[in-house]
Amino acid sequence: MKSPAVLLVGKTRAESTLASAALYCAGARIVTSKPDLALLVEAKATSALPKRLDVPLVAIVRPGEKRKALAAGADAAYTRPTQWKAYSRLVERVLAEWAPTRKGARPRRGRNS
Repeated sequence: MKSPAVLLVGKTRAESTLASAALYCAGARIVTSKPDLALLVEAKATSALPKRLDVPLVAIVRPGEKRKALAAGADAAYTRPTQWKAYSRLVERVLAEWAPTRKGARPRRGRNS
């Protein structure tokens, strides 16, 4: 099975680098076109969400920002852990819940945490 293709959306270099490392550890590919999933990693970026995506948009945001992300159009929002291991496990869980499991399959709809 091909690894999930993820479009990474974020404003800060530090947060994007952290998310990139977690995605690579989880076996995902970061792409700029034809993604299986879009991952938003900066709460301030919710005002500039991509509007025409045909894939799920999942946000990893600071505590207290989940409602804002969902109101801005994210399909799901998860609270950002402060420790690396917990962050990496969260990214793995997001990929398992939201990325398609086989070629041509629609993404599964996960639950918000």
